[in-house]
Amino acid sequence: DLYYTTDEDGDETSTSNELPSLSSLEGDGLENRASHDAPFNSVITAYARSNDPYAAERALAVLQRLEETSPGVESTVTSYNAAMDCCAKHGEPGRALEVFDRMKGKNITPDSTSYDTVLNAFARDNKPGSAERAWDFLCQLEEERISGESNFIPSSVSYATVINAFAQASGRENGGLSTVKKAQEIYEKLIDQMKEGMIYGRADPFANSCFLNCCANIRGNGSERNQALVIAITAFEEMKKRPDIIGDPNQYTFGTMMKVCVRLSSNADERNRLMESLFVQACKRGMLSKAVLGQFLRHTPSQLNMRVILSLGGSKREIPDTWYRHVPKKHWPAHMTNNYGGRY
Repeated sequence: DLYYTTDEDGDETSTSNELPSLSSLEGDGLENRASHDAPFNSVITAYARSNDPYAAERALAVLQRLEETSPGVESTVTSYNAAMDCCAKHGEPGRALEVFDRMKGKNITPDSTSYDTVLNAFARDNKPGSAERAWDFLCQLEEERISGESNFIPSSVSYATVINAFAQASGRENGGLSTVKKAQEIYEKLIDQMKEGMIYGRADPFANSCFLNCCANIRGNGSERNQALVIAITAFEEMKKRPDIIGDPNQYTFGTMMKVCVRLSSNADERNRLMESLFVQACKRGMLSKAVLGQFLRHTPSQLNMRVILSLGGSKREIPDTWYRHVPKKHWPAHMTNNYGGRY
């Protein structure tokens, strides 16, 4: 899970039964088509959205056909981005990197989507070492920018993608405090780069959510989990102090921080205290989403959560709309009656 509320975005719809035929791009009809790569890109994109286990291989075959045997049609950066995206979504980061190098070898200049797609390919991969490869690739891009070889300026999304790769690694059997600390190093470098104006784009809380998720996912002993909890709380508090650099906490930030507390608190008293504090802050900031409210109700005793809700002006069945005033409508909390385990 990318962050707590990933499931609210929905799963991607398979189009495996609607794939265009490669044969429709071949033969006598090709000369009558518009002289661009759009039909080929459509096929590649369809493979990216499909559940075909050979989708990456077939998408690359379409790209190769476009490169080698299509008169009057040239591959573009869009073609290569589509192919890399297909590789990323089907667990082939190595192939995505090969396509990236192939594109550069043909003197086609990568755009920001190209770089971020390769990073995403490693972030999505669950093989050991993928997070480190994503970080190595981003470091390579930084070096190329400094040397003048590339004009690409990493964004906060670029860094967040790498941090998310470490969040995935943190949740695997070999994930531990060292993984969290590596993600912390990258997160702190992002903040330093933002302060110096070296990062493209505005402050964005997404990287913070990815880092908090890395802390939440840690596998380790009690001491390591406690250290991860302290690291997460520190990052959350620093975020509130520097919204101009890190971004304002949003509903995802609060949801992910609650996930941290539920998983890493050493005892029920500590968990309840932290959950109450986060709930109150979310309400005051207008960031109470359905997911945040649901976590608070599920993971705290009913006597505690009802006391807190009533003290803030809510009731057993209704909550003030000011509590979710900054939350997108699709994530608004429902009325409390029978929507959170039927508790009220």
